[in-house]
Amino acid sequence: MRTKAGMLASNAAFRFAERIALTTEAGHQTFRELDQAANRLASGLLSIGLASGDRVGVLSHNRAEVMHAWLACERADLVRLVLHSHFDMATHRDTVRHVGASAILFDTRFKATLESCRDQFPGVRHFIAIGDDPPDWAMPLDAVLARGSADPLDLDVDEDSPNFIQPTTGTTGAPKPWIVTQRSWTAMVNQNLIHLDSFATALPPIGPDDVSLHVHALQWASGGQTLYPYFVRGSRTVLMDDETFDAERLVATILDEGVTGVLLPAHILAPMLDIVERRGGIPHRLKRVIVFFATPELLTRTTQLLGPVWCHGYGSTEQGAIGTRLLYEETIGRPHRLGSVGRGGSPFYECSVVDHNGDPVANGRAGEIVVRSAMSNSRYWEMPEKTQASFFPGGWFRTGDVGTMDEDGFLYYVDRAKDAVHTTGSVIYPHEIEANLLSHPAVHNVGVVGLGEAGRQQIVAAVVLKSGQAKSEALRSAIARLAPVNDGKPIDIRFVDELPAVLGGAKVQREVLRERLEMERA
Repeated sequence: MRTKAGMLASNAAFRFAERIALTTEAGHQTFRELDQAANRLASGLLSIGLASGDRVGVLSHNRAEVMHAWLACERADLVRLVLHSHFDMATHRDTVRHVGASAILFDTRFKATLESCRDQFPGVRHFIAIGDDPPDWAMPLDAVLARGSADPLDLDVDEDSPNFIQPTTGTTGAPKPWIVTQRSWTAMVNQNLIHLDSFATALPPIGPDDVSLHVHALQWASGGQTLYPYFVRGSRTVLMDDETFDAERLVATILDEGVTGVLLPAHILAPMLDIVERRGGIPHRLKRVIVFFATPELLTRTTQLLGPVWCHGYGSTEQGAIGTRLLYEETIGRPHRLGSVGRGGSPFYECSVVDHNGDPVANGRAGEIVVRSAMSNSRYWEMPEKTQASFFPGGWFRTGDVGTMDEDGFLYYVDRAKDAVHTTGSVIYPHEIEANLLSHPAVHNVGVVGLGEAGRQQIVAAVVLKSGQAKSEALRSAIARLAPVNDGKPIDIRFVDELPAVLGGAKVQREVLRERLEMERA
């Protein structure tokens, strides 16, 4: 089956032409203006020699041009390669070379690091600079736009062809390039439309009066999950620059722009709630706050300070997101569900917990979380063996996550299978310990790993304290008391200034943390 390239965004531009579509620090753009900017960039990219199916890397912090590039690549049938702004340049180099990208659009804030290794991108024919002071070895974005036209392109694409390539987050090794096909992308948009429209019983569907905020990297979760659902309904999108995070600026933007919907990883939500609490509350318009990586304590605190406006989500690059979600309403009278990530976000998403053979396990028993939907009907780029190993028969995608499911179908995330700590006679999963330690008011972030020989590992927690908190033995002991003992011994709490993490701190790289701590022991 074939479909019109970029159909969803083009249809939204036709329906909501003169409404404000996008707000950034640079100003506003209507749906019509955004559509024309995307058309100019799409035809401009084709005019410099790029062709249907070419891979185009996009490396930028949040700004209007990222959205222009997103829409332009779709309608020109160019495969956008996501280059996460929080990854290092060596990771980008490896990814670009792996997929054979022909061009890179880059924010000029990355020009120094990119220039230092530019000769390591032999297949890249075009470097296109976004922003002020472009280097002389790159083509300025304005020069590409000058070659383009505001007139729409008229291209069809096969539904099984790549729409974009989304590398995994790299928490368990080098990021792997996952292909999001035209079909799986449409399925993800549909999944999230259903999810957002069923967020709460009395809440009307999302529409033109909504304002959707992106404070985290647009090309990560918030773009994949909430950009298009709000966009195709005529809502306004607000982009905050994500080069640095400022909780005060986040709160100010929510209030000034009248934000109604936002996706917030726990490490961003927590400091925001600190500000809300210090102010004694804020007069917000929030209706839908999607939270990832939350603890029961954080969800309870969100209810107390913002109201029953949240859901707790679960998903991944390959399986799509949102996969499952826990709604506030589902916890009323059932507080134990605050430890759950809920049930499928739509009727089109299947989830199960299975053993190593792929057979379902009994309710309450731990096993691997597997999922099945059109969102995960794809493959890794030129990694056939990895792709084959990632599926059980019947099209069930293996997430590599461990979880349990109760009799009502609520999923409880335990941890990544690869991160299990093998102590004397038991297997410990770091996620539960991290959740316990994060409940201490002095703790900003934490990573838990096992050190030493498998079967005799010692549990170590690397703890980052909140700003203004002083390190002390008394505080170390107080934090340690929140974690269960390991073989009769308390866990080892180590204060650190920062943790190795990806996506602005959303996910701790436990393998890297383990290596660092092992080196300190040597």
